[in-house]
Amino acid sequence: MTLQKTNNNSITSNTKKLSVQFSLNGLSFLSPNDKKAFVFFQEKLANNGTPEELLIVFQQLIAKNNIQITRFESVEIHYASSLYTLVPASLFNEKRSSDYLKFNSKILATDFIAHDKIEALDMVVVYVPFMNINNYFFDAVGSFSYFHHISKFLDQSAAIFKSKNTDTILVNVRDEEFDLVIYNKQKLQICNSYAYKTPEDFLYYILFTFEQLKILPEEATVAIIGHQFKQSELYSISEKYIKNIVLLDGNFNVITDNDVHHPTQLVLSNSY
Repeated sequence: MTLQKTNNNSITSNTKKLSVQFSLNGLSFLSPNDKKAFVFFQEKLANNGTPEELLIVFQQLIAKNNIQITRFESVEIHYASSLYTLVPASLFNEKRSSDYLKFNSKILATDFIAHDKIEALDMVVVYVPFMNINNYFFDAVGSFSYFHHISKFLDQSAAIFKSKNTDTILVNVRDEEFDLVIYNKQKLQICNSYAYKTPEDFLYYILFTFEQLKILPEEATVAIIGHQFKQSELYSISEKYIKNIVLLDGNFNVITDNDVHHPTQLVLSNSY
């Protein structure tokens, strides 16, 4: 595997919380300090790996950079994968968790199925965590929390957009994947994650979803989470078909042109 280090900021003495986001194409470390957060390490795998390979990369990183994960007062693990589905809380039965996933995700009989409750939406996110990574952190630090990344994204976005009367279209761009969340008439209308290789793939999934939901791209306002989006080919092709594009940071604040040139990494929903 080829690793590419994209950022490396030092850890300060007042760093008390560690958040690590794992996906099969990479991982990122984040450490919130008061109300802000900064990325101090990001590693991208040249090709999608396995959970076992991902753990090896993580262990190599903390050993190489002398990071003692036991020094943090709290540890959060976020899993960014497509192995998830949403279930209304009223229909959720924990004993049947695998049944919710087996029709749209490839799962094994031995897979452990976890779930996160999204109180604001009265929904449950059912997903497959990487248990080898969970076991490692359990042995290393004892108590820690883990979530699916879409759970945090929904929890944060629902608090801001669910009560609005206008439709809200959110696109959270990640490395070769993106999340599409739409709130309509104070309800969650769709939440899905897509893998893409080219800008055309990215645009296709958005426009196809618009077609199914009868959303007109020339009238819709699409909010993109990510400081770097405007400099990407994704933006160049998107603006040809979507008239109104707004850039948001990880706290869902509008990014100005000045912010684009001087980005500050914020929360876990940021792309890497």
